[in-house]
Amino acid sequence: MRRLPAAIAAVVVALTASLAARGAEPEAPAASPAATVETSAAESVPALIERMARDDFSGLDASRRLAAMGEAAVPDLIRATEHQVPRVRYWSIAALSGIGSDSALPAIVKCLNDPDALVRAVAIWHLGGWYERPEVREAVLKKLQDPDPFVKGWAMKLIQAQHDRRAVEPVRALLKEQTPEVRYDALHTLSVLEGPDVLDTLTKILREDESAIVREGALRCCTVVSPPTPRTAEVLIAGLRDKDATVRKAAIGLLRKGFGQGFAFDPSGEPLDREKGARQWQDWYDANKARLGWNEERRRFDVAENQPVPAR
Repeated sequence: MRRLPAAIAAVVVALTASLAARGAEPEAPAASPAATVETSAAESVPALIERMARDDFSGLDASRRLAAMGEAAVPDLIRATEHQVPRVRYWSIAALSGIGSDSALPAIVKCLNDPDALVRAVAIWHLGGWYERPEVREAVLKKLQDPDPFVKGWAMKLIQAQHDRRAVEPVRALLKEQTPEVRYDALHTLSVLEGPDVLDTLTKILREDESAIVREGALRCCTVVSPPTPRTAEVLIAGLRDKDATVRKAAIGLLRKGFGQGFAFDPSGEPLDREKGARQWQDWYDANKARLGWNEERRRFDVAENQPVPAR
């Protein structure tokens, strides 16, 4: 996913964390060394909306206060979704989501076509409370074709959060996108939605994708497959033979962490030495795969107890 400046990224994190639960009274934000947010319980709805325009610390505080006001703030917040300042628009969306009023839904859906990518992304995320409505789900799925990779990424985040397996095919189509970050996000989303069924896709991407970022992503997606399956070793062992040292480094790190074996393997070593290490992993896996089980306490796969481990 394309990275935004830290301050803007922090806004999105704050949106997802602070206002996701409807009806919960928002807490005041912690004081920031970069800005001191003025607080006044007597501020009017219009004054709070205008305070959103100052900076994102003020916007977060004002949005939380407006959400706590409930229905009384809704009409002004709906109008504020068309404010000339993008920051006011996205904090107004967050407040409306926190209130959860159905009357706000058309305004939030309209923001999916906002000229500002961050406003569109925030609108996508905050439609989660209405996602099961067919018209909302359809609108979110259309944003998988948004011109901005950042917005596509947030559409996929919502699809993951909703665990919408109906979205598998539209997401799978993004594996052909030109932007590597979009392909990576699509792989992660498919891994969440499909579970162990995604392993053939990960193997194919590892073999065919031109981007080392995406191939490394295919390896890291093994860690989100649920329920955990020892077949992830097959993908990771293939990663030991990747043409890129960064991908090989990720593969050996994940294998050691996930399977608890310490076979020698230098991702930057000579090809013959690397192949020897990959062969050790393959032989060990072939000999033990039927006896490997997930150890939740250790967060790794272990050979079943009371059975000898084959010689290395």
